[in-house]
Amino acid sequence: MKKLVFLSLLFTLSITILNAQIVDPEKVAKKQGTKRTNRKIEKGIDKGFDKLEEGLGRLFGKKKKKKKKQEAEAKKEAAENANQNSSNSKENIETRKPNKPNVVWNKFDFVPGDKVIFEDGPNIMEENGEFPSRWDLKEGNVEIAQVDGENVIYSIEHGSIVPYLKNSKEDYLPEVFTIEFDAFFSAGSSGRYFINFFDKKNQRNDSNKTLYIYVNSLTLGESSANYPGKNRGNRDDIGGWRHISVAFTKGKLKAYMDDTRLINIPHYESNPTGLTIEMEKYSSSDYEKYIKNIRIAKGGVKYYDRILQDGKIICNGIRFDTGKSTIKPESMGAINKIFQLMQKQTDLNFSIEGHTDSDGDDASNKRLSEARAKVVMEKLIQMGISSNRLSYAGFGESKPIDNNNTSEGKANNRRVEFVKTEGNTASSNSNSSSNSIFNSLDRNAIDTKMRSLENGNIQVANQSGVVLGNGTTIIYGTSDGNLGKMEVLNVDENDNYKLTVRYVTYNDDGSVHSKSNNLEIGGTYTCDLDEGNTENLMSSEEDFWLSRSGAKEAKIEQMENTGFYVVPN
Repeated sequence: MKKLVFLSLLFTLSITILNAQIVDPEKVAKKQGTKRTNRKIEKGIDKGFDKLEEGLGRLFGKKKKKKKKQEAEAKKEAAENANQNSSNSKENIETRKPNKPNVVWNKFDFVPGDKVIFEDGPNIMEENGEFPSRWDLKEGNVEIAQVDGENVIYSIEHGSIVPYLKNSKEDYLPEVFTIEFDAFFSAGSSGRYFINFFDKKNQRNDSNKTLYIYVNSLTLGESSANYPGKNRGNRDDIGGWRHISVAFTKGKLKAYMDDTRLINIPHYESNPTGLTIEMEKYSSSDYEKYIKNIRIAKGGVKYYDRILQDGKIICNGIRFDTGKSTIKPESMGAINKIFQLMQKQTDLNFSIEGHTDSDGDDASNKRLSEARAKVVMEKLIQMGISSNRLSYAGFGESKPIDNNNTSEGKANNRRVEFVKTEGNTASSNSNSSSNSIFNSLDRNAIDTKMRSLENGNIQVANQSGVVLGNGTTIIYGTSDGNLGKMEVLNVDENDNYKLTVRYVTYNDDGSVHSKSNNLEIGGTYTCDLDEGNTENLMSSEEDFWLSRSGAKEAKIEQMENTGFYVVPN
């Protein structure tokens, strides 16, 4: 009987311990995501001692303790691995959502050709299950399918296709051209893609070599390279879409995967005359092969030479999601070139002008083109170009440079132009927009918005000039645990980059703690936004420092236990 009682107690204790160890990850995540410490630091004689205590409990935009952060990341990684393992079953190609590579394109230097000579999305009017109308079949089995709501070219079994052109037997690739497309690789093992620089159905090969495309590497003849941080082979646990780009310039050939150049051949001995795309897949294969957004374009004059000749740069290499102003990652090649040009030519100012094709109504196209021009301008400002060197406008479909009857003509009309202007060009739209943002923010709105933004130091000026434009709205958390907002009124580069702002700091209950319509912060000075003071501050009172790291460098540097966030227009 004693043994039975003992076993019962032992079983009850085990259940209790087990229950104590069970954690609801969703509740923990929700609690961590919404918890904010509003504890105010009592203002005593030794404020600095209190700050040390507060530093253990509050850090805006960061996790409260490194250990908790590591535990959270470990749980997240475990959850992701579990999700990956549970989704290995084969899904229907029409509903399956491919993984997209998480890449940063800041160093991408590929610039598409000026004039599109062949393009296929495929078009949204293509019927599912039919052969793609812009192509001809060399061998295999290919048809239109839908993936994640988009039409794609699907290789059912080792499809080999060539562009369907009237002059396909002739050399239709110019001396300078670019080729681009997106290729999908299934998670795990996957087949290759092959690019032949001649039309295998209509042309003879002039000793052109084949470009082999693996999930994380490219090979052309004796040249081969892996994407940084990835292994050679044709297996990847995530897979997803890869953007492939090829640039040929009078005997020089470069090939890119996503944002990185992997092949660079200074003397390509053969003469490219056409294009054949092959997709390695067999009936027994357990992976999928499909491509989209194929484009061949004729190359052109360098950007600066175009400014000298025409006073503007016509750029169809900046692309957006359909019907939206979201910049696609592959657009960064052209944007980076514009940025570099403006850095070298400091007296060069641009009006950024958006244009669309004729699809849709006039009013919608005009709004869309203006939104796209604006987002390109904002990207350049974010990269470091002074806001007073840029303006934007949108013209919709009103200024076509090609016909709108073909895919190629529409592609040429969908463009962004950089038109040279004289003097400062800052758009008058920016200040009024920022003013309305500043005025609309109360404490609750600031608290909410902080959750969706990244905090960090804010560049005020660099070698290109002042980059923090007048009217920019910044929200912040102070060293005393208050929330607030400030608007940039002026940056005086002739007075040690003195920063003039208006600001409001709020108490926990939403009442105003302190405010000013004209607070000046001199270069190298610190600022206390709890009291609106820049003189004789204790280190524990400092919220930010207007640092000067060079003759033309200025930056708002957040202090420990504070956070600063730029609010987008």
